[in-house]
Amino acid sequence: MTQTIGIIGAGHLIRHMMPAMVKTGYRFIVSERGRATSEHLAGHYGAEIYTDNQAIVNEADIVILAVRPFDAVSVCEGLTFQPRQTVLSLCAGIGSGELGPAIEPGRLVMAMPVVAAQFGESPTLLYPDDEPCRHLLGPCGPVLALSSEADFGPASTIACYYGWVQELIGEMTGWVSDHGVDPDTARLLVAQMTRAAATTVRERPNDSIRALVDELATPRSFTLKGLEVLREADAFTPWKKAAAALFEKG
Repeated sequence: MTQTIGIIGAGHLIRHMMPAMVKTGYRFIVSERGRATSEHLAGHYGAEIYTDNQAIVNEADIVILAVRPFDAVSVCEGLTFQPRQTVLSLCAGIGSGELGPAIEPGRLVMAMPVVAAQFGESPTLLYPDDEPCRHLLGPCGPVLALSSEADFGPASTIACYYGWVQELIGEMTGWVSDHGVDPDTARLLVAQMTRAAATTVRERPNDSIRALVDELATPRSFTLKGLEVLREADAFTPWKKAAAALFEKG
């Protein structure tokens, strides 16, 4: 029997996840809230629009909760869930202590994808591990199941790092194009070089990241010369401070 996936909160993130999730062949029903997005999902991916959230809950095997975090508890408290149901929360910063009681007797699973899901490139956090949710999220990119909810906070902060890297790509693209390189070529060059670095780290897990850097930053190399400038400016510490500020706030 085809699984029915109910989506409460049709917004920006869901719009980018649906091109991947639809590959599962599941049936998708989506809330009318966020009408422009729900109509897009209906027109492009065959999602069915429901005007009542309880009707979505009544039919869904998995309920994806993708509302704004500060609305999550109040939205769920107005709904009645069944023991057979999994509620897959995409609401950043809202843990089981807050959301769990609001969805009882349903079962809470938390996930943290990013919009690169559209291209199958989202590293998606999952806690606790859940095979049906893993299957649903698999087309979005690698699913990374965590061993404890305590890990979810620091790990999910890296979803913000995703945006910071885009800002860095923008800065370096601007620098290259300011020196005469065609802007489109500069953008692709910097983006692909960033991807190349990440791919090497991912595909060579037996080598420490320090070893990978040292392999490039040999004496008198341009890579080392640039790193020395960055290290002298303490350019990497602010990135960790930004992550710590978000984690502590959460």
